[in-house]
Amino acid sequence: MIRGIQAFDAEHAQVLSRIWFMGDVHGEFKHIARALLEAPEKPSWLVFLGDIDIDHISFREILAPLRRNFPNTKVGFIHGNHDADTYEHWEMLHDCGDAVALHGQVLELDGVKVAGLGGNFMGRIWNPPTQATFQSKDKAMNRGPYQWRDGQRPDPSLYAAIYPSDFERLAKLRADILVTHEAPSCHPYGFEAIDDLARSMRVVRSFHGHQHDDRSDEYALVRDKMGFDAKAVNYCGIKNGLGHLIHSGPKGW
Repeated sequence: MIRGIQAFDAEHAQVLSRIWFMGDVHGEFKHIARALLEAPEKPSWLVFLGDIDIDHISFREILAPLRRNFPNTKVGFIHGNHDADTYEHWEMLHDCGDAVALHGQVLELDGVKVAGLGGNFMGRIWNPPTQATFQSKDKAMNRGPYQWRDGQRPDPSLYAAIYPSDFERLAKLRADILVTHEAPSCHPYGFEAIDDLARSMRVVRSFHGHQHDDRSDEYALVRDKMGFDAKAVNYCGIKNGLGHLIHSGPKGW
């Protein structure tokens, strides 16, 4: 059963209009600056949906102009698969200053509860509905004294994998909005496991990136079946918490 979308939007309209969800940027930030400058009402939050994709400069440094010019705008983010392409990617993203890593938690953004699930499903870790090989990141990365030799480190992509433990922790919580990198099942490459999590958390709406396309109009056709209002955000696209388009992203993606 879908929670009352219209009632939720009416009650929180002003707050939702000022929370912006950012599709995969892959190191491109100029469109965000343009959108901020052109917006008649500045956002209170920017929430990145993963694949920020930086490896030579910290997220904190990238956000420095935002902090100077828009000091009242806060930043939250989840990681995507490309944010763990290398250890440098992971470290640069999480050197983030006062930006908030939302993965695995629920954070109240001006009265709206937003939950975060970063990363992607990996076949050698967990690709639902198949059984998981590893239940947690700790078990995947710490496999005994002989697993990593001669100064080697685990594959950094293990940082971005989604684990059953992530789901178990979030499923016990309640939220209004769920942000994920992976898509729910209404996308051709989405997952029913995301649907199950959204319904367990009783969210009204979800936002995802990763697929670099926006099929939200198609999602609306199966909204009653899904049990929540799923939204996609295109590559370098921006939508607010009501699902309204702020920036469409480049054509051809």
